[in-house]
Amino acid sequence: MHYPKRTNLFTKAMSMMALYSLIMLNVFVAHTAVSAQSANSDKGTSTASLTKFTTDLTELARNGELKLSADFDAEVDLLVKSLSSKDFRQPALLDSVGESQTLIVEKLADRIANGKVPAELAGKRVLMLEVASLVDGARSNDEIDGRAKAVINELAATNGRTILFVDQLVNFVGNQNVNESLASAIIGGNAKFIGGATKAEYADNVEPAAEVAALFNPIMVGATDFSGFSNGKKARAKKDRYNGDNVSADIREMMKKDPTGNQRLDVILQTRDADNVELRRIMAENRVRLTDRIGDSDTIVVNMPLRAVEALSNSGLANFISPDRQVTRMGHLEKTTGADFVRSAGAVDGDLDGSGVGIAIVDSGMMPGHKAFKKGGNSRIVYAQDFTNENSVDDNYGHGTHVGGIAASSSSREGGAYRGIAPDANLVNLKVLKTDGTGQASWLLNALDWIVQNHAQYNLRVVNLSLGGIAIDSYTNDPVNLKVQELNDLGILVVAAAGNEGKDAAGNKIYGKIHSPGNDPSVLTVGAVNTFATDTGSDDGITTFSSRGPTRSFYVESDGSINFDNVIKPDIVAPGNKITSAKGKSTIWLASHYPNLTSLLLEGTLDDNMMTMSGTSMSTPAVSGAAALLFELNPNLTPQMVKMIFQYSAQPLAGYSMLEQGAGQLNIEGAVRLAKAYRTDVDFNTMASGASLLAPGQSLPTASTSINGNSFAWSQGIMSNHAYIKGSALASKFHNVYRNGGSFQQGVTHAADYNYTLNSNFSNVASLTVTPKVRISNGGELGGGSVMFAYGVLVSDGVLVSDGVLVSDGVLVSDGVLVSDGVLVSDGVLVSDGVLVSDGVLVSDGVLVSDRTQEALSTVYGD
Repeated sequence: MHYPKRTNLFTKAMSMMALYSLIMLNVFVAHTAVSAQSANSDKGTSTASLTKFTTDLTELARNGELKLSADFDAEVDLLVKSLSSKDFRQPALLDSVGESQTLIVEKLADRIANGKVPAELAGKRVLMLEVASLVDGARSNDEIDGRAKAVINELAATNGRTILFVDQLVNFVGNQNVNESLASAIIGGNAKFIGGATKAEYADNVEPAAEVAALFNPIMVGATDFSGFSNGKKARAKKDRYNGDNVSADIREMMKKDPTGNQRLDVILQTRDADNVELRRIMAENRVRLTDRIGDSDTIVVNMPLRAVEALSNSGLANFISPDRQVTRMGHLEKTTGADFVRSAGAVDGDLDGSGVGIAIVDSGMMPGHKAFKKGGNSRIVYAQDFTNENSVDDNYGHGTHVGGIAASSSSREGGAYRGIAPDANLVNLKVLKTDGTGQASWLLNALDWIVQNHAQYNLRVVNLSLGGIAIDSYTNDPVNLKVQELNDLGILVVAAAGNEGKDAAGNKIYGKIHSPGNDPSVLTVGAVNTFATDTGSDDGITTFSSRGPTRSFYVESDGSINFDNVIKPDIVAPGNKITSAKGKSTIWLASHYPNLTSLLLEGTLDDNMMTMSGTSMSTPAVSGAAALLFELNPNLTPQMVKMIFQYSAQPLAGYSMLEQGAGQLNIEGAVRLAKAYRTDVDFNTMASGASLLAPGQSLPTASTSINGNSFAWSQGIMSNHAYIKGSALASKFHNVYRNGGSFQQGVTHAADYNYTLNSNFSNVASLTVTPKVRISNGGELGGGSVMFAYGVLVSDGVLVSDGVLVSDGVLVSDGVLVSDGVLVSDGVLVSDGVLVSDGVLVSDGVLVSDRTQEALSTVYGD
């Protein structure tokens, strides 16, 4: 019996066909007599092989260690009926791809453990054969066969009190001696047995030999068999998790290019149960090496050959398989955002500076001794940890220190000219980028998981992610997206950079290059504004480098069709061009490779130096700092309420579309004034939908701002996935979408004809409007200006229609994907000079390379 090679397992059994030819008559009697002698009682009989080579599922059920499927009740009923009958034939569970049998048998074991079965099955135990253990250490096939026979004989000796489950039926019955032992035990009525196989395996290897097939009673798993485990659509639909193919498109492309399957790569494996014995068997059998686990979650990091992908994909134990992709950083502030105004003009009682609020800077580390992070001589960096294995939390690259300074610098240089938005906030320094500015998705996942476990201790309400990578996998599948959704569940706002790929190498405007995790609907995604070094916002414009929406992450259906997320992003924009902030130590990589980022005017003492950089990396911490101000003002705010406040009070910029600016530019003056009107005495997560957000005696503030000589109307709206929503009730009433774990699109119902409507997750829907169009702003309220396109034109069953031309100077082409300088093509894989290489690292023209910055030179130095 050649278990590892998976050969044609019935070729050795041909000589025994005559034995089975009279199975219903003569053989039944003969084997009954033989079996009755050997299995009259199991008292004193050894069960060493059963103990060694099986797992007791009933015991696991009693201990509550099984993760039971919500489905397959009908199949379990059939299984119970078959095992309870006097028919000697044993059940064989058959499905399309071999993914549901274990889940069905686990539910059977749970029923038995809890006494929910007929008397015929009461008190029995269900054992699952571990084929890997059966094969492990064997020096020959004869030794494996001997072990299998021992298992069968011990099973028969239990006189039907033990049920053996073998999920690889066709592998188990491939040897004459084993077949004879099994037939003897089954026909004698002393063994209870459950087999598992795919329909194709059973049809090819069992049905052609009718005499062998007579031993089994096939139970066909129903049409919903694929949805019973964690990565099935039905089981996860409520959480919008794990859609389409459970293997990322770029791994599929690697498999096409390497038919040998020998190429190894680092992979993030989101499992149904990381401790599942069958999963570990498959990993061992396919030389999949475990390298890390994300906390105590079921997401693990492995190194494996490509040939192992199908085994994991088809196991029913993998929710999603994706590369451990490389991530990298993206790249007068108080006055232009209005932060200085709200502090100096008495907009709030007391000084609003982020005091008591924790911001996690997940980046390249932070220079711990920099004066930007000190208060009264003590550091405001309350915790630091390195996830890169560089064994240092210091910033060797220079990005994290700069980012942290924008969010929360307290530097007093030049009269506080380089002070951050929330200068008294506490900072948590989580290093995920190496000295060259690159890192792995698994490092980021570990840092985010640390936040999940420790956020309460440090009052972490904001996570700043001025980093990311090309968004390939849908936010319903991508592990980083799912982790930031978990933070949203906990009441933590994730602020992420949109990316710096708004133009190609020729300077042409391109669309669809939003980075992950900025592609996630729960995240507050930030694009970059050029303020042209003036404090007034009247001349502000979107930087050419700032990534534009829609998001082009996707999943692949079983029929090969592609479903793009096509979410309108970014959510808002903020100053991100030529921003001066804290510089790390003198040896940082950025300064040595790009000396123009600093100057003698910015140099002072080593612990108070400054540098200037551009990028959505710089606009993102401005918003993170602003969020800290709101959480200081009202700690009861939820992440989605903060997102609503920023969008509702934003300044729309004339001449720019929603795919460039979302709802508009950050307006801290308006955001603080709106948040100040809200109740501070309630937990908003327990508030009834439709209840007033306003404190007693308060009314909605005037929806306009005058600051720095510039007056403008607020947006007065928010963005959902494929539409914008307007109405004052957004800001005055509580809606279910504002709860922890919510996101705005949960309140929008998408009809097949793109006639979008608001559902009960929004209250006061009669006073709100939802419009599935993308507009170019006229500088007034959200929705004013010309129509860029109706959203139904962009998403026709998730794919672009017609020739897919979006705009004349930056296009989405006919197959619904992006082309240009190393961007997505039809199969979702990077091409041109942006190539997905063997270790899953993306390279491109200044993008995600180990020896160059994320921002192309024009991005680093500004427009």
